[in-house]
Amino acid sequence: MFNVPPTYSAEAVECLYEVIDILNLKGARCHVIFDSQASRAAIIEADTTEELGEMRHPVLAVLEMERVTSINTILRIKSFWTDSEGPHPEVEPASLAKALYKALTIKKHITLVGL
Repeated sequence: MFNVPPTYSAEAVECLYEVIDILNLKGARCHVIFDSQASRAAIIEADTTEELGEMRHPVLAVLEMERVTSINTILRIKSFWTDSEGPHPEVEPASLAKALYKALTIKKHITLVGL
């Protein structure tokens, strides 16, 4: 298990991630973001909240992957995390996983393989 912060700073999202899809989950506008260097994808709220003077995006789910071969479009799933007590506990983890899978396979042409 990896330690996931409940929010990502707006600066980190802008510098490290690419927004690959936009979703509406139970009325909340969310972004599917992807970091190709770290092989990580996440679903975050598009709108930021202020925490200790810093603008941050609440995190709904994170998918960590690793490269299987030298082909950058084949990635193995390492772990999947959701916050069942976070800002949207009514959103099923399966819905979040499906949204991540769909965005990665359709938008980035990534093939995901199991654990």
